Amino acid sequence: MRKNLIVIDTNVLISSLIGQHGYSHKIFDELVLTLEVKICLSREILEEYHEVANRPRFAKYLNFTMTANKLIKRLEKIAVYVEPTERINVLPDEDDNKFLEAAVEAGAGCVVTGNTNDFTVQEFMGVKIYTPKEFYEIWALAE
Repeated sequence: MRKNLIVIDTNVLISSLIGQHGYSHKIFDELVLTLEVKICLSREILEEYHEVANRPRFAKYLNFTMTANKLIKRLEKIAVYVEPTERINVLPDEDDNKFLEAAVEAGAGCVVTGNTNDFTVQEFMGVKIYTPKEFYEIWALAE
């Protein structure tokens, strides 16, 4: 298990762009973009990042779409890519399983998500599930 390799749910990406002072933003700004941790992406995750970031409802935030697309382009360059070969079906929202699939395939240490309603497990096949606050605080303590 590679503890410095993480999978990040789309809601954390969106939260990082909206809340410039929250844990989600700190994870991207202080850890991912500085390469202190590596983000793991699959084709499906990347497609969801693009689709959600370009939804009209986020246009109310100043420069949101431009900033989101710029961040995603940067992530595309620094990410570790996997194409999961095994389908997992443990979460109530089937669409969320892609994050676990990527994490398991990559041997990632965790999935970071703000979606505690649908991520009903705390760990799956050695992959821990953390909220942005939990992950950031655990990482800070490990320093």
